[in-house]
Amino acid sequence: MLHMLIPAPKTLNLGKGTTNLKNYKIVLGYTCDYRIFKAAQKLAAELSAETRTEIAVTKVLGEPALDGAVNLIAGDCDCEGYTLAVCPKSVTVRGNSLAGLFYGIQTLRQLIKDTKGVIPVLDIEDAPDMKSRGFYQDISRGRVPTVESTKRIIDMLAYYKENAFQLYIEHTFLFDEYVGIARPENAMTAAEIMELDQYCYDNFIDFVPSLSTFGHLYRLLESPKWKQYRELETYEPTGNKWYDAMVHHTIDPSNPESINIIGSMIDQYIPLFRSKYFNICCDETFDLGKGRNQGKDSGALYLEFTRKIIDHVTSRGKTVMMWGDIILHHPEILDSFPKDVVMLNWNYSAEPPVENAGKFREAGYPQILCPGTSCWNQMSEVANYAEQNIIKMIRSGHENGAMGSLNTAWGDYGHTAAINTTLYGIVLAAAFSWNKDENVPSKEFDNRVSYLVYGDKTGKAMEYVRELGDCCQILNWAVLCVKYFGGSTWMQSSSDPKELVAGANKALKLAGKFRSLPVQNEIIEDLIIAAEGEYLMCMSAARYNGGKKETPAGFTQEWCKRYAASWRRDNKESELYRILDVFLNMK
Repeated sequence: MLHMLIPAPKTLNLGKGTTNLKNYKIVLGYTCDYRIFKAAQKLAAELSAETRTEIAVTKVLGEPALDGAVNLIAGDCDCEGYTLAVCPKSVTVRGNSLAGLFYGIQTLRQLIKDTKGVIPVLDIEDAPDMKSRGFYQDISRGRVPTVESTKRIIDMLAYYKENAFQLYIEHTFLFDEYVGIARPENAMTAAEIMELDQYCYDNFIDFVPSLSTFGHLYRLLESPKWKQYRELETYEPTGNKWYDAMVHHTIDPSNPESINIIGSMIDQYIPLFRSKYFNICCDETFDLGKGRNQGKDSGALYLEFTRKIIDHVTSRGKTVMMWGDIILHHPEILDSFPKDVVMLNWNYSAEPPVENAGKFREAGYPQILCPGTSCWNQMSEVANYAEQNIIKMIRSGHENGAMGSLNTAWGDYGHTAAINTTLYGIVLAAAFSWNKDENVPSKEFDNRVSYLVYGDKTGKAMEYVRELGDCCQILNWAVLCVKYFGGSTWMQSSSDPKELVAGANKALKLAGKFRSLPVQNEIIEDLIIAAEGEYLMCMSAARYNGGKKETPAGFTQEWCKRYAASWRRDNKESELYRILDVFLNMK
């Protein structure tokens, strides 16, 4: 299954013949550490399952070069390259560093999949094109994953050679400031964060703390205790909590107590992470100069307060990351930040302004390109749309010497989309960040994703994932929520009952296609649930707009049970009840 590796190796040369790994042992060189031992154990378990033999793991002095063995050797460089040599009587994985060896092991794990341990003689030489290759998961707008499900995400990132991970935090950590505001059972604890930090380290992943420190402080600034510190003092909520959480909750930068509040949260969070970086966010400060600071220059307000946050973080020995959107909107302050601040250059459109990468490069900042999986506001990722965004953004990073990429998965309006319905975008970004010559988009890449990600050898899984994304654009979840609860949205959808019923039928048929796949697992089940959720939404909107067709009796109640079971399998309870309430009370 040579053509089924993700990311594609830089060079792969086939030799003659094969080797049978049955009864091989795995031998670690002396410089291999505990992390490599854990990776070797995982490789041994998978090889044991393939060959139906017991595969032992051992360690020797020096560099192993044994026949009948998988020899694991680590160099002491900083780079992450590796070579993998499959010979008739042995396999040798040699990393330029411990991390490089770890990535070579991931390639070997993919190579032995479904082979019964018989693999071809070959040589691979490989190394990443981007230094930092990350994934960013929103856990503040609905879904708060359990530790175990987060570990599964980390396992997946490691398998596809990602090396950075962030969780988006507003109120879903137990900060002192949120006592009596956030529900403890739905928030991450310090112990959970530290456990995940160790798990990331074990998988050569930099777990970077990320915290909203300027805008997007809804739960804090709507509370009676802290609302005196919000910029927009006269804000009146719409009644749609999902909408309200997205806007109008920027802290007042002119209040001298504001930096003390933010500094306190930073100081509670920093000690839990070993990363040298800290993401202060500071994006979408919509309200600056429109409330308590009306008439003042919003660019100057932003610069002054952000510099205070940066100074606080750097005084704790950390290097700052921050979203770059506000800075791009105020070019007069572009050169006013410390030059070691890592600018997170984000945009989620199908035609992103790729010239922004040149602006940050010319200003002298290290930058990370941040595309998106296009999974928010709906039941599933929109693969065709996300693909355009991801490829163009990461390509601009390659062309401008960017430090790396950070692919984002947001959870606007309750985070309806399960992580299993966003996998194509995650894997695509991982592959293209590692190898700028990766064959994307292509049917060949889709086949690799179908096989490795969904377990489907026919290639149909990715075909259906693309169809599901297109189907989700018929009616956007956010549009439906605004119709029910108020607020506003820039997104458009059909209001023609006939078009909506046709979309519903398409979604229901698509659920049947997923059920027809030769493989059935939790990932496929979540895709089926997403398709049927789109069916229910389209049917409800059709009736809302004058259509008469009804859903089958009991369909909605049964779907809600399955959706809730899927949610609870991977997440804390959080705001599940709000989503179920929408579906159970649809017209």
